[in-house]
Amino acid sequence: MDLLIAFGVFLACVAGCMAKGISLFWALAVGFVCFFTVGLRRGTPAGTLMRMAGKGVAASLPVMRIMLLLGLLTALWRASGTVAFFVWAGTQLITPRTFILVAFLLSALFSLAFGSSFGVAGTAGVILMAIARGGGADLAATAGAVMSGIYFGERLSPASSSAALTAAVAGVDQHEFQVRMWRSTPIPLMVCVLLYGVLSFLCPIQRVDAQIVAALEEGFDLSWPTILPAAALLILPWLKVKALTSIAVSCVLAGGYALLAQDIPAGELLRACVLGYRPALPELAEIMSGGGLISMLNVVLIMLLSWSYSGIFDGTGLLKPVTDKTGTLARRSGLFTAHILVSLGCAALFCNQAVGIVMSGQLLGEEYRRRELPPMELAVNIGNSTINLPALVPWAVAASVPLATMEAGPEILPLAFYIYLLPLWCWIAAARRGQRQSAKI
Repeated sequence: MDLLIAFGVFLACVAGCMAKGISLFWALAVGFVCFFTVGLRRGTPAGTLMRMAGKGVAASLPVMRIMLLLGLLTALWRASGTVAFFVWAGTQLITPRTFILVAFLLSALFSLAFGSSFGVAGTAGVILMAIARGGGADLAATAGAVMSGIYFGERLSPASSSAALTAAVAGVDQHEFQVRMWRSTPIPLMVCVLLYGVLSFLCPIQRVDAQIVAALEEGFDLSWPTILPAAALLILPWLKVKALTSIAVSCVLAGGYALLAQDIPAGELLRACVLGYRPALPELAEIMSGGGLISMLNVVLIMLLSWSYSGIFDGTGLLKPVTDKTGTLARRSGLFTAHILVSLGCAALFCNQAVGIVMSGQLLGEEYRRRELPPMELAVNIGNSTINLPALVPWAVAASVPLATMEAGPEILPLAFYIYLLPLWCWIAAARRGQRQSAKI
């Protein structure tokens, strides 16, 4: 009963934070106090509970280092012109009957390089929606295409915090995990290209406003070396360079180019690394500002609390009744189906992608150990479900933040094809594997 009360208080705080528009960190902090109190009531000393929480936090430190570097990366890519170059180059491909398809492909490419759905929504997404409004394009189709694209890189980009967190939760190498993620990508991607190609033909844009392109050309040197930071980030992991090192190299290249080619003073660049980049040109302030260490503060705090939960739940067994039920669910409906249900449930309850990833590993990890399955199978199933599916829950942060950034409503989510076609394809593939295994038996 005490655990149910703790969850009730926690979920009420989550709902309050969502209603007031404040950080979920405060709800998670209240939840930590609640679950800590339950542990005390059930006989675990306070010192032991703190050590359990500390053990969970210690396990998250490799991910925290990546998160902080990603904060630097998002500012330095803006300052170096790398972000501007991708957007500028993409807009050159727009024709009246390719706009929606280009919106999807540009967002997907950008997210593959940038690794952040929020970052892509706040840059390429804002620009593409502005072009759509000014050019008389179908806004719902455009927003759906962008929403699909911004989640393409969440599983695949070396700079993705979600991928790094999933690999850490499952205890696998991030690069090997992302290589596995590519195996399930081609079919959903090709279907999306076909669907957005049809929408582009049926809903052409009437005209393209050249003001944004002109502002990018005025505000940045857009010569080809601006892509080097992105190229390094995408190529180095395939050369077996660790994600942390690849991101660091990309940061150095971007910082150097910002100083030498974009003529940003060293002091201003240092400020951008901490507080976020602010372009000198007022026309670019809305779409190019952001990044920096401060941009990752809320995410880092949420993840630290999530991992501290994991340590307490592991050490005390508080979640064992729930774990047993999810194990039963997995045995009846299949592991991947269980992941889909758990990820949607966590997104609906906790409204946070990072918490969902940690909780998926917490609730279903025991079932993998019982079946003697390798940790990579856990990572793959989390990657194909929990990373993207929260974006279908309108009140979850994964959906609400990009939608608000693009000034779109949840009614566009059915047009975000990639977000649900990927898990649907993986679910079909998992069902086929299950049938083949049953036939052999």
